[in-house]
Amino acid sequence: MTDHAWKQLERRTARDHGVERTPVSGRQQDAGGLDWENGMFCAQVKLGYAEPGYLRGWLDHITGHAAPRGKVGLVIWKPRGMRDDNALVVLRYRDWRELHGVA
Repeated sequence: MTDHAWKQLERRTARDHGVERTPVSGRQQDAGGLDWENGMFCAQVKLGYAEPGYLRGWLDHITGHAAPRGKVGLVIWKPRGMRDDNALVVLRYRDWRELHGVA
């Protein structure tokens, strides 16, 4: 069986949070694409989808501004017409790990 890159990423991020990747065979049909779960989070991990270039630009810009100040840069992104509470918060994974620690 081939160990695909996406599966390796799921496994690495799960271990960063103190759990193991949920194998496809162990997922319930209504699990919503669950890749791993810990005491606080249910995660779906994606690899290979193109990111909007503007989103990366915004994130690079704000993280460059925040880092010298000892702060974490993040982007709050909401497409027009969407409710505010459905906006996305985007930050770098290394910042996420520093904020939440390795389990």
